[in-house]
Amino acid sequence: MISRNAVKESFDTLPAGICCFNRNGLLRLVNHKMQSIAAILCGRDLQTLADLQQALHNPGGGVCPVDAATGIYRFPDGTVYRFVFHDGTDKQGVFYTEVMAFDVSRQAALHAELAQENERLADANRRAKRLYDNMPDIVREEEILKMKMRVHDDIGHTLIAARRALRHGQELEEIRRQAAEWQRAIDLLCRAGQEDTAYDPLEHMQKRAAALGVTVWLHGEYPTQRAERELYALILRECTSNCVRHAGASELYADSARSGQQWQLCIKNNGLPPEKTVREGGGLSSLRRRIEKAGGTMTVHSLPNFVLEITLPHKEEQP
Repeated sequence: MISRNAVKESFDTLPAGICCFNRNGLLRLVNHKMQSIAAILCGRDLQTLADLQQALHNPGGGVCPVDAATGIYRFPDGTVYRFVFHDGTDKQGVFYTEVMAFDVSRQAALHAELAQENERLADANRRAKRLYDNMPDIVREEEILKMKMRVHDDIGHTLIAARRALRHGQELEEIRRQAAEWQRAIDLLCRAGQEDTAYDPLEHMQKRAAALGVTVWLHGEYPTQRAERELYALILRECTSNCVRHAGASELYADSARSGQQWQLCIKNNGLPPEKTVREGGGLSSLRRRIEKAGGTMTVHSLPNFVLEITLPHKEEQP
């Protein structure tokens, strides 16, 4: 049998503070934990319910309310307690008020961390708003950068085409046409940021590749949004230059497909296969940076044939 002393000892050693008051508010039962809490909170031994309520309303002893509405207080040693009041009756129908004090220090620490995280997110949101407000300027700078990359690419194409024309002893008229291409590239550089959007980037890319003696075959589904088509065109222009310089190719095969929120592009050519593993130089490295900046991936397969596999995120067109 469990003795009354054993029950009292268990009650006194509970980690939570507990006390009970009769209908007149006089203390009838209290354990050691609640006595130590009350000694700090009230500055003396707990005697009445009114004393405890007054101490919680105007705490002393260095106790600070964290959330008085829910009964949460921080004590000088850093411990946080939550006070819960409950009215009830015992088996004989005698009314009592029970007060419990729970240690919620861990929960309070987590709440503080959550508040800090919310503030961090709020700060990020403010910075995102500033970014959104400045978006027109940022977009303009990005467009200028794209223009410069395109001019760089066009000049590279023109150099290859000019070298091809001279090597094959083409007519003077063809050489003049290549000089006109140079002039257009220079004019384009002077008009950076004022890109004409009337043409289709992929069609323009195919025409530029044809000038190098390369036919670009497009198979599958391709993006309809201009920004995505421009990135596709940039990728294929770089691949065209590479396959002419390094493999002597005359045809480039691009298979594109959309899978969920992702575009998949596989590029091959009919040129000579690499003799060893392809090492990424300036062109491929620059292309990788551009693709990864857009949130995509690039995988280079060297043997037995050169294959470039690219994934790009698909962004829904804004209404």
